[in-house]
Amino acid sequence: MAAPKGHEWNKGKQNRLGTQNKVKLETKVLVVNFMQHKFEEVSQAWERLEDADKVKTYISLMKYIMPTLSSVKLEDNSGKNIIEELLSKQKTAPAKKPAKKQTIQQQK
Repeated sequence: MAAPKGHEWNKGKQNRLGTQNKVKLETKVLVVNFMQHKFEEVSQAWERLEDADKVKTYISLMKYIMPTLSSVKLEDNSGKNIIEELLSKQKTAPAKKPAKKQTIQQQK
C-alpha cells in the first residue's frame, strides 16, 4: 500500500520511483528531432544501399521499435529442464474427449 500524501518519509524526495530521468528524456527528444529533420536524407541513402545492406539495416533498426526476445530456461534443483519435462508429459498423456454439449431440448 502506498504511503499517504505528505507522509513523513515522502517529503522533499527529489528522485521518487516513477519519475522521468530528465537526461534520458532530453536525449530522446534530441534523437526524435534529428530523425524527423534527417528523414529525407536517410530515405535517399536507403535507396543507394545494396539489398543485403538494406536487410542488415532494417534488422538493426527493428530493435528500436520491437522488444528483443530471449530464451527462457527453467531448471529445478537437480538441473532438469522443467519446461521440456512438462511438454514431454503433455505429448504422452492420452487426449481427453470433449464434453458433449447438450441442447435445450435434450435437457427437458
